[in-house]
Amino acid sequence: MQTELNYDIVFDAQEHFRLLLDSISRPGKINTFPAVEIFPPEGLTRGAALTGFALLNPDATYFICGENAEQIADYLLINTAAQQAEISTTDYVFIPEGYFDESLSAARTGIPTYPEDSATFIIDCELISEGPHGNSVQINLSGPGVNGEATVFVSGISADLLDFVKEQNSEYPLGLDMIITDGYNNVIGIPRSNKFSYSQPEHINL
Repeated sequence: MQTELNYDIVFDAQEHFRLLLDSISRPGKINTFPAVEIFPPEGLTRGAALTGFALLNPDATYFICGENAEQIADYLLINTAAQQAEISTTDYVFIPEGYFDESLSAARTGIPTYPEDSATFIIDCELISEGPHGNSVQINLSGPGVNGEATVFVSGISADLLDFVKEQNSEYPLGLDMIITDGYNNVIGIPRSNKFSYSQPEHINL
């Protein structure tokens, strides 16, 4: 595992952090990370890796779900100096495409006096787009940062995971924030302040 020499920890991190802030403040808006030649290990897309590079630092912690967790954790440690922690205490939870497990229920959702003391899920998926495609689900968003309702289509995300996050966010301001990335460097943000629903489009033009 090596340091990503093509990634500028000042210029790239600042640019990508601003992009993520825009995604969180404008839920459902599809942003795209500028192309950076990096080589994350299997199980971590470039979009998820770039999200980690922008958010992680020596004061932040993360937890890796799914397979190849040890190699991914080493990669993030080398490139961000952040440390892996237990899911019950960590700041960021990296979730691979199509993944859901009941162990996610241990993730922090904040407490009434400190609701911001909660985890952010960084979720990999197959594709994020403005229109339906393949086996995508349609996610409808409303709330702060959304003019009326926003719609986005995501494939390769677990319906059980979406149901779980909806349940965790039902007692706002407690809950979980989501950052969803795909294999094409696209990213969207769904903060816990937003209400969302999802459905499978009935007719999709392939």
